[in-house]
Amino acid sequence: MYRIRNYLIMGLCFCIPAYALDSDSRQRLNIVADSGIYNFKTGVDIYQGHVKVDQGSTHITADKLITKKNQQHKIQEATAYGVETLAHYWTLPKVSDPEMHARAKIIKFYPLQMNVSLEQDVHVTQGENAFKGELIHYNSKDQIITLPTSANGHAELVYNPDK
Repeated sequence: MYRIRNYLIMGLCFCIPAYALDSDSRQRLNIVADSGIYNFKTGVDIYQGHVKVDQGSTHITADKLITKKNQQHKIQEATAYGVETLAHYWTLPKVSDPEMHARAKIIKFYPLQMNVSLEQDVHVTQGENAFKGELIHYNSKDQIITLPTSANGHAELVYNPDK
């Protein structure tokens, strides 16, 4: 793996999209967990133990999931935590593309803004392309990836332009 400074990675056309098929957002969202608290009044729901989330071709597994809804009861933030093992998010960006897999201790989704943040021990792969680091922010609408400076000052990227 090549070590590349954050400012160089931001200048690359990064080919690991963190968005799903357009049809996924119209699919039913299913959440399964060992236990859950659904609070209609506050809009904050907590799911714990063997959490599985499925929506079309998009999936999440985590030890804990906290969702926050707005006044229209739409999820504005969902945070998946990997306590025992890393939280895992995977999706099919396009029908002809390989699945994209992201693992991190914390995965935050902001569906209304189309943003995703991966924090702590981040691993992202799609086919032969891979990224490792401590923090990544992705806006799927604008397809902009931001890699803030981390404590160790670098991230790793493996990019195969033929794949």
